[in-house]
Amino acid sequence: MSSLEAASHTEPLPSGLKTVLSENGLDVRIYYLECLAQATYLITHEGNAMIVDPRRDVDAFIEDLKTLKCSLKGVMETHFHADFVSGHCELMQRTGAPIYFGPGSAGRAKFTHHELKDGEVIDFSSQYAFHVVHTPGHTPESVVYLLIDKTKENKPLKAFTGDTLFVGSCGRPDLVGSLGYTAEEMAKLMFYTLKTKICTLPDDVQVFPAHGKGSPCGKGISGDLYSTIGKEKLTNPALQFDNEAKFVRYLTEDQPVTPQYFLHDVKTNLEGASSVEEEIAKVQHASAKEFKSLLDEGTYVVIDTRDAYVHRRTVLDGQSLLGIAHQTFWLLMFPEHSVFPLGSAGGTIVGVQDGNFAIWVGTMVSPNAKLLVITAPGRELEALQRLTRIGYNQIKAVLDGGFSAYSSAGYPVCTEKRLNLKDGVKVSDLITNGDILLDMRTPGEYQTNSVKGAINLPITSVYKGLNSLDKSKTYVAFCAGGYRSGIASSILRAEGFKVVDIFGGFAAISTYEPAVTTTGVVCPTMKGRIELLEKALK
Repeated sequence: MSSLEAASHTEPLPSGLKTVLSENGLDVRIYYLECLAQATYLITHEGNAMIVDPRRDVDAFIEDLKTLKCSLKGVMETHFHADFVSGHCELMQRTGAPIYFGPGSAGRAKFTHHELKDGEVIDFSSQYAFHVVHTPGHTPESVVYLLIDKTKENKPLKAFTGDTLFVGSCGRPDLVGSLGYTAEEMAKLMFYTLKTKICTLPDDVQVFPAHGKGSPCGKGISGDLYSTIGKEKLTNPALQFDNEAKFVRYLTEDQPVTPQYFLHDVKTNLEGASSVEEEIAKVQHASAKEFKSLLDEGTYVVIDTRDAYVHRRTVLDGQSLLGIAHQTFWLLMFPEHSVFPLGSAGGTIVGVQDGNFAIWVGTMVSPNAKLLVITAPGRELEALQRLTRIGYNQIKAVLDGGFSAYSSAGYPVCTEKRLNLKDGVKVSDLITNGDILLDMRTPGEYQTNSVKGAINLPITSVYKGLNSLDKSKTYVAFCAGGYRSGIASSILRAEGFKVVDIFGGFAAISTYEPAVTTTGVVCPTMKGRIELLEKALK
């Protein structure tokens, strides 16, 4: 049995169960992946269960249903997701539970499901049911599932709002799930939805959204797992508008960059995804020699998922790095240049040293790219599972024995170093020497505070900005904490540029050398961040 096959028999990834809200025998289990900023809900009562917006790897849900001795009565999707692959088809196949989608889904989905009507009621238990509210705006078919108490004149209690309403925001109107509509048209629909269908709900109704902080499905989303309608009416910027035109302008401006995998995932969810296990079974377990042979074909992107925050590390010769949570994806450009990222704790937690692995992979690497994967020994299965969560199925091989097996075989490698200001490196000296500072953060971050004279080249624009750079110069890249700059600097090196990046990013610069920043003073937020990072990595 190969090590990859052996890994497939180890414990599954953490379920991501964050909390269980219980009231009178009714339980709402919240499973949340910080890496994807994505929530799945399992609602149980009287031995019945309904699941809302399940992620692709569904084993944890199946196991919990068995433990709870509950029967799954339905898979309720709030819309066709763009940011992750859903497990609705596998759940239907394994449990027999029907799949529910909103109005207009029948003409698009390629699998058996129940197309809901606005106002339809899905019975759940002797006391509870779900009232379907059609809420177009993020996508045309979006719905909110409103849990109602049948014994109290159908009193609404909990709203599973999908991407219609987030804590602190609402769904963006310009994503690929909204094909056939302009962003302005969808924003107008969202305005109507929020005004007439969300804000009219009782203030005490609890809100359970599909996403949280860090999700590219909206801007300014809170990190809170849930809220209430009353709190959102008071604090949510999206609910403060009475003028449609002003709301449309608000909602269509300053949205996050749309990751390139979104269209791919919408199509996958419309067709119905294969199981994670089926995809992982196709991946080759490659020796160092076999891995090198695949590299030499020149058609693969290599993703190295090892620790992103070492100060010095050895990489494959020609390899480019992409860091995301607690781990770093390095990319080999042979010859395609795309980029990627991973994380810790199975993606259920994103620490200060981490980034949103799946989101960065989907932002920087084409979903059609053919992939080779390097992991720390024992993390092969996790890396593959987390790639399949966002529909990256074209994984040719994973390296057996990790990077040490490759380097021990005598194949070419190189060493890259990250600058550590705590070791005495001075940004002012770098500037005096003629090095050029590259701020890889967003324009908003850059405008708030940066290094004086630094060039703003957001990581999402790095490929577009290559022609503006000079290969005779030396560049020093930084972001907020070092994650994005680690990715970006590896891309630039793979493109032939001389570049290093700064450990701890702008958090380190602001703390250890504030005089070179535009504000000239230590930023307390940045100081707190570098302290947490250094503590986490001791």
